[in-house]
Amino acid sequence: VCCSDFSEDEIENHPNAALLPKDCGDIDGSRIFGGRIAKLYEFPWMALISYYTREGLQFQCAGSVINTRYILTAAHCVVPKKKIAGVRIGEFDVCCSDFSEDEIENHPNAALLPKDCGDIDGSRIFGGRIAKLYEFPWMALISYYTREGLQFQCAGSVINTRYILTAAHCVVPKKKIAGVRIGEFDVFSKNDCQGDPYNAICESNLQDILVDKVTIHPEYQGEPPVQYDIALIRLQSPIDFSFKNAAPICLPVPRKLRSIEVGGRNATVAGWGSTEAGPDSPLLLKVDVPIRTGEACRKYYNKNSGPGTDKTDKTLCAGEYKKDSCSGDSGGPMMIEEEYEGVFRMIQYGIVSYGPRQCGSTYPGVYTDVTKFVKWILDNIKA
Repeated sequence: VCCSDFSEDEIENHPNAALLPKDCGDIDGSRIFGGRIAKLYEFPWMALISYYTREGLQFQCAGSVINTRYILTAAHCVVPKKKIAGVRIGEFDVCCSDFSEDEIENHPNAALLPKDCGDIDGSRIFGGRIAKLYEFPWMALISYYTREGLQFQCAGSVINTRYILTAAHCVVPKKKIAGVRIGEFDVFSKNDCQGDPYNAICESNLQDILVDKVTIHPEYQGEPPVQYDIALIRLQSPIDFSFKNAAPICLPVPRKLRSIEVGGRNATVAGWGSTEAGPDSPLLLKVDVPIRTGEACRKYYNKNSGPGTDKTDKTLCAGEYKKDSCSGDSGGPMMIEEEYEGVFRMIQYGIVSYGPRQCGSTYPGVYTDVTKFVKWILDNIKA
């Protein structure tokens, strides 16, 4: 009686026993014990259970694959009070992606993001220097109605012919958006030129487009520690990409790009923000900023709730003394050169969010981590 509640006939001959495959539990290579990292294909039956939480989707329990339709797990992992989002099969390194390849790379709206994006034009100059005329054709300027008239106060990035990616704090309801300008280089000049007078390259085309709709991430609150500082602007009419100063930047849609560890690498930030000399720059500027690791971020910001605090954090921090994004750069892109569709292109990894009152101080600036929001972006764009 102690050994079994069921006879061999009741279990081995159970009518549903055939639903459990016989070619199961394959041993792949030697096994590693004592809390060591498993081999990549060693335990292919492992399942991760994701849940809806206040901090977003989180993995909190595991299970095991027993056939093509069933996962075996603990009852306390699936009690009614737990809001199960789904199950992930095939995971190995949880830190590298919040969503499966199917959910992002095969998203029905992924085709709305052009593949011929992020073209790199010429060599780049770092440290707050002037950008080249056609270097960042995806830069957008957001204009606002103010008491002093129309003013540009935030930036954004062109991701396709109808959408601008920017920071949520740039488009909150209290801000009266007038429109978006594409193709700007020198705010004070109608005809932008670079080079010597006898061999200058000039561009006069600007596209000022009205706003159709603003979509702010529903979890954005705007109070420290600022998270979810991301928004989309849909334009009333499409951007004309036939002009050289208008083109989209690439987003890290492929899983490979979302899995890259960017901490410790250099990125480029462009904008018309404040400079060492004082007020906002009329010329488009760029600066090379080192991306800090989460541990480095915690040294500068609130150790309990600031950037880089834990795996639910959705920000990056970057910058060093005299190399930072500033007021007026908000909403603009932080970019890294990576291979995309077989060509090295500019990929947007961050959105300028906030930073120290004195930009260019030893404190790094904080950026929304775009890799954490690719699915949200795809969910909220349309043709």
